[in-house]
Amino acid sequence: MFKIQKKIIYAIEAVIDIALNSGPNPVQNEAIAKRQGIPKRYLEQTLQLLVKNKILIGARGPKGGYSLAKERRRIKLSDIIYCVSDEENSSKGFQSNLSQIIIIPILNEIKNKCIENFKDISVEDICKLAKNKKIQKTISRKADFVI
Repeated sequence: MFKIQKKIIYAIEAVIDIALNSGPNPVQNEAIAKRQGIPKRYLEQTLQLLVKNKILIGARGPKGGYSLAKERRRIKLSDIIYCVSDEENSSKGFQSNLSQIIIIPILNEIKNKCIENFKDISVEDICKLAKNKKIQKTISRKADFVI
């Protein structure tokens, strides 16, 4: 059984939280951490990766925080997953030729095919699902993204 990394789930939760709770001011990481129950130390690193990969925009200062870098419909779950997935070689620790040459490449190919399936799911799709499931946002005004 494959296990989904916690940081992938945290990243998706953070982006969806920002999409649902965007307003005239950026969404602060403390608010995301509190609403989603994400440890702050993981969240800040994850948010910085999302900024670096142009999924989010970070704003500094007392009214700083994070907002989407583009429209919700243009951010795919696969974009989020790729930018926070461990890039380190998954063959680390396996020394046999069988693992290095055959098994690890096959498993990496399967992983990449799984991630490809998430290209069809946008942040907008998840936001609509959240609305249908009655998951409430915490602020009344929303901004889809900042130009």
